[in-house]
Amino acid sequence: MPEILPVALGVLVAASTTRLSPRARRLMFPVACILAGAFASAVNGELASEGWLFFISFDSLLVWAAASVAVSVAWWARRQNASR
Repeated sequence: MPEILPVALGVLVAASTTRLSPRARRLMFPVACILAGAFASAVNGELASEGWLFFISFDSLLVWAAASVAVSVAWWARRQNASR
């Protein structure tokens, strides 16, 4: 159940970076994913354990995956609406 937070943060990262220019998006997308993963690890209390770096990397990857799916779905929906 604690994996819901990184997924929700991933959707938030996707929503906040889609309106940026491509150059800014290339910079901000990975930075936002890492920061959101660290935030999710902190909220879940995983930073107090010995393997805190593994938790941050796992949560960051989860945020990245959710954000990538959200961006892909938004792109697909825009493409479908444009072709009608």
